Amino acid sequence: MSFAAPEFLWGLLALPLVVLLHFVRARRRRHQVSALFLWQRARQVAERRKRVSPTWLLLAQLLFVALATLALARPAIQRGVAPDRILVIDASASMAARDTDGVRIDKARAAAERLLAGAGRVAVVRAGLAARVLVPLTGDRGAVRRALQQLRVGDRSADLERAVALGEAVEPGAQVELITDHPAVGGGAVNDRVGYHNVAGDGVNVGISAFDLGLQQAYVGVVSNSRRPVQVQVSLSQDGAAVASGSVLVPAGGTGSITFPLPDVRGIYRAAITPPAGVEAGSPVGDALALDDEAYAGARRVTAVVQEGDQAVVKALAAVPGVTVRVNAGAAQIPADLRVLTRSDPQGLPPGSYLLFAPASPEPDYRVVREFDRGSPLMRFVDLQDVVVGLDPARTAWVMSGGWQLLASTGDLEPVLRYRDSGGVRVLQAAFNPTQTDLVLRAAFPALVANYLRQVRGDASVALGAALPPGTTVDGAAAAYALRPGIYREPGGGVALASLDSDAESRLPAPPAGAAAGARRAARGEVRPLLGEAPATSVAWILLTLALLALAAEWLLWSGLPPFRLPGVPGFLRRGSGRGR
Repeated sequence: MSFAAPEFLWGLLALPLVVLLHFVRARRRRHQVSALFLWQRARQVAERRKRVSPTWLLLAQLLFVALATLALARPAIQRGVAPDRILVIDASASMAARDTDGVRIDKARAAAERLLAGAGRVAVVRAGLAARVLVPLTGDRGAVRRALQQLRVGDRSADLERAVALGEAVEPGAQVELITDHPAVGGGAVNDRVGYHNVAGDGVNVGISAFDLGLQQAYVGVVSNSRRPVQVQVSLSQDGAAVASGSVLVPAGGTGSITFPLPDVRGIYRAAITPPAGVEAGSPVGDALALDDEAYAGARRVTAVVQEGDQAVVKALAAVPGVTVRVNAGAAQIPADLRVLTRSDPQGLPPGSYLLFAPASPEPDYRVVREFDRGSPLMRFVDLQDVVVGLDPARTAWVMSGGWQLLASTGDLEPVLRYRDSGGVRVLQAAFNPTQTDLVLRAAFPALVANYLRQVRGDASVALGAALPPGTTVDGAAAAYALRPGIYREPGGGVALASLDSDAESRLPAPPAGAAAGARRAARGEVRPLLGEAPATSVAWILLTLALLALAAEWLLWSGLPPFRLPGVPGFLRRGSGRGR
């Protein structure tokens, strides 16, 4: 037997109260008698007997309370074997949002509690950045409930398909129940064996969807799912000290952005928004989800070592803010974020970032650049049209396989500039020497160097603050997740910076069409059978009918029917106190 509303079973605690009230409700009456010794002897005999009289009236009252409580708990007798059930719980950040009817993860726990009724063995799967089994298939309801209460949410996204597949792999043939606020995979039920339970609500939210540090500037993107435009205050701090602030107008259901100029991008930056005051759809505007109200980014000064002191290269590097340039003949062995070397062969380079120029040729073959990749990030604001380059006639022809990206070539399709990022080695290679080209005299050269340093700066920020997507495991523990924005210490002594930065999660998935009608059906008790659930017959109406019969019998007894006594009970047990109660 299972109960659809087991919380009503607490009503059985009222049974001792009924007995107590039955005992204390009797009233003493004054009678005139000729002598008291017989009454005193009768009282002594009664005191030696049971204090509580098991009358028919008390029995009817106890039956009514017990049967009514059981009926409210909605018991059902299952026919057949209870199915094994796999509970897949969405752990993405939007599940932490607060709607007018409660926090979404709390609603998910309540849905999971209802799914425990009528189930056999149960397993729990956490659906986040990675799917993980929290509780293997077990009949221990206590372990399942503890796992549900300890489940924490906040991942940047949830791979629902993989989580469902993991749930199906836990026990092939078991019933999988997906509880989420996102649309179901495929738009409806995940498949014919998977149940879908949506806990999305009407939460209104404003949050940071992007935070990035560029060259002498910081970019903050803000998203809103509000039905009206909102004005949001944005503040920026560097290593805990406030450096800038401003406001951004976010259109209804849209995005806005603000850019702050920065003289120095070194350090750890924190962007935070102050959600606007007000209430919409019963929820504070911008306050439904707190996980996206702040974001972090970090960078440190980049060190570049140049093997040969060509002034054009040194000047181009030094012109980029936040770059320290050193000239040393042993640049290949000196630790640095970027090494500028003179060599033709890129093979055998240790991990790192490199800018390679060919050695100067005694008799260069001058060519003109005719084609270059305008779509590459390295070529932004870089115009190589008609650039003259001097090539060594004895050079070895480049092979463009192995992950190389062609950036520029001459009119006869001779490659002269290429790029590769593979195996921890990033290389930007030129087939010419800086002293044998007019590229260094054009604005395209410092632009090319700045674009490449932007790529290098991404690696340079690792030692200060690598991006850590919320939901990533930390400290090597499978159950320890970085779920809140902030600074996390790494075992090697570095730090990692966690920010939600998710447009999809900040917009908060909305309830699917028809969810309101489904909620009304559930409130009236019209609950559809779960997929794969063993057939069950409700006995609530039978218990309710019996409770009403017990109530009617109690009323008849109280109304003054002739005295009753329980079979086999001594005669001093009367029908109760009748009308005198």
